[in-house]
Amino acid sequence: MTIRKAVPADLPALLALYDHLRGGLAWVKRPPMTALESHKKALAQMLGDKSIHVLVAVEAGKVVGTCTLYVLPRVYWSGRPWAILDSIVVAEDRQGAGRGTQLIKHAIAVARKAGCSQVNLTSNTRRTRAHRFYESLGFEPTYVGFKMAF
Repeated sequence: MTIRKAVPADLPALLALYDHLRGGLAWVKRPPMTALESHKKALAQMLGDKSIHVLVAVEAGKVVGTCTLYVLPRVYWSGRPWAILDSIVVAEDRQGAGRGTQLIKHAIAVARKAGCSQVNLTSNTRRTRAHRFYESLGFEPTYVGFKMAF
């Protein structure tokens, strides 16, 4: 398995992985995502931003996992940047063999190289298997998250 930055041609594979992520949440009943112009525009914007790292895990030429690392400046914590990990998913048929571990460790290395003081991630409260996985990598459940959807 190799890990690299995503390219525009990865969009269909990314959407398929995100569908898998949504599929694990029983209350989400939507048709599979298809690449819209808004998806293409968002990915292009993200790929053009040096503080955003859309990473993909590739095996035998196929994207089998992804995560996005956002490196953000802040005044707090001595002015050192911090990172947020988002959209973390490994294809269901590829889980359990260390791919997610490799992907997240790679993202953490990118955050460290950027001088980040910490890496945060959020996970749906119902994804307890994912929570155990994140804890096995050293993440601690220290915050309560809130959101406001529009």
